[in-house]
Amino acid sequence: MSVKVVTYRTITPGPALTVLGAVHGNERCGAEAIGRVMADIDAGRLAITSGTLRLVPVTNPRAYAQGVRFVERNLNRFLYPKEQKVHYEDHLDTILCGVLDKTEVLLDLHSYTSQGGPFIFLGGHDAAETAFARALGVQDFVYGWSEAFGSGEDKASQGTTEYARTKGARAVTLECGHHHNPDASDVGYRAIVLALAHLGMLDPASPAAPARAGNEAAAAQRCIRMKSAYFRAEGAAFTKPWRHLDRVAGGEVLATAPDGTSLAAPEDGCLVMPNGSAPTGVEWLYFGTEVPFPA
Repeated sequence: MSVKVVTYRTITPGPALTVLGAVHGNERCGAEAIGRVMADIDAGRLAITSGTLRLVPVTNPRAYAQGVRFVERNLNRFLYPKEQKVHYEDHLDTILCGVLDKTEVLLDLHSYTSQGGPFIFLGGHDAAETAFARALGVQDFVYGWSEAFGSGEDKASQGTTEYARTKGARAVTLECGHHHNPDASDVGYRAIVLALAHLGMLDPASPAAPARAGNEAAAAQRCIRMKSAYFRAEGAAFTKPWRHLDRVAGGEVLATAPDGTSLAAPEDGCLVMPNGSAPTGVEWLYFGTEVPFPA
């Protein structure tokens, strides 16, 4: 078992940036985006001038080869080094956590099942992390995932970003859009290059260096705070094909179950990553409200 980790070190001190792809094996855009960045660095189209860049194109190789989200355990839950390894992904924890232990800034590239465009998961408690995320060329942001998913105190909701933050890193997850969006890898590629530029690691004269976004782009950005998570009951179905960040009114019925019960929006807000094909007992949708960016 091996995981490919490509490291670019410079002689000039600077940040240690890690970019992950394919933590979930059916999410291909991250691996594609990282591959393009590696090709551009190797060809001289991108010049890294300071710090250390670590790239992990395929974090879960067996799941990637099989085209599945995971083999035996979601690698983005219960992430920590384990003395007793039961599942295939438990063996990857040691490798992945070893990379994250050396990381100062993490960008984890994903895609998702719902129809919709790119957005970033924020931690919500670090101004430098928020500034980093807002520099990555994305309009929509979500925070409060751990609190909505669970207590925030156990490791059920601990994935790559949560683990990295326990080690003092700034860490964000970029959802590049639906799994099959044709521009998903473009979103990921641009985010990596903008991350290097924001951190001062990239020679601005590089042929592939990006143009910086202006104030108008920042003004168009919006932030959603997740408040609750809903898990699918047996036989339950959405009342319509909800899309990511669809706005809903308080009391609006979102889903119904065979026993006649229904799920309604608790207040005016937005739906986050509604997944109509989720198996019974798995995260089905999240609910949130639009708020100012966390300081």
